[in-house]
Amino acid sequence: MCVTPHRTGRDLAKVIPLFGRRGSHTTWDFADDVEPAVESPVERVTPHDIELATPDAVDELAALTASKPIAQLRSLLGWLGSSRPITGRGVPRPGSVSEMAKAIGVELDMRALKSRSMLEIPGLMTLWDAAKAAGLIELTSTTAVPGPHAHEFAHSLPGSLAAHRTALSHVIRRHFFSKDPLRQSQAVDVVAGQIVLAAMTSTPRTQLPAVGPAGAGDLYEHIEALILRGMLERFISDGWLVCDGKYEVPQPLRPAVLDAMTSLPYYDTDGTSR
Repeated sequence: MCVTPHRTGRDLAKVIPLFGRRGSHTTWDFADDVEPAVESPVERVTPHDIELATPDAVDELAALTASKPIAQLRSLLGWLGSSRPITGRGVPRPGSVSEMAKAIGVELDMRALKSRSMLEIPGLMTLWDAAKAAGLIELTSTTAVPGPHAHEFAHSLPGSLAAHRTALSHVIRRHFFSKDPLRQSQAVDVVAGQIVLAAMTSTPRTQLPAVGPAGAGDLYEHIEALILRGMLERFISDGWLVCDGKYEVPQPLRPAVLDAMTSLPYYDTDGTSR
């Protein structure tokens, strides 16, 4: 398959119809929807459009604690114990990576199992970097040790609310910086971001229908649709996006999610998606 890079604008126009227009019961007809999408684009949402109501601190901490990434980070602290040896590049030594993955519930594929460094395993690096960002771990030249917020975080104490929020925000942000070779443009990231932002407004997006077989359509478009749907399913699995007909971010989790979305490069200049 030959995929032409740098098609962000055109890709976005073609993927946008996934917000609700359906070609048939079994396939998507992207081509027929390209012009309507360009002429009448879906309403653009930026982080600046979101009006947050400050959640109750107890409710926010409980919601954060219940999310999958936070549970994995608690398990990471359990695995860390008082210290673990690290490489010169600041990650656990190769011999302990599989043990760490098992402890925090991350299943490694064959490629990951053959990796020479944890730096080559995005799923583990996301959690490791989130733990550093939230002050859960600190690194010396030879070891990783519990950070200043590790104890309160591990026991979900009230004082760890900021660390919980920082940790989840970091994990969410990483989903939008994928190095997947199939992601030749930022089109899917932009559309997924629009769905997430709308999920914090009074007009959330309707659930995307399942993507049918590729059929005779554009394989590139079909793959983008699958990736988009996969991203949303991952967000739901992680517990910070829910869907009962429409995509919504639960109120207590919105500060962490909005913090992540605000940091994305699509909104860093004039407040519009790139």
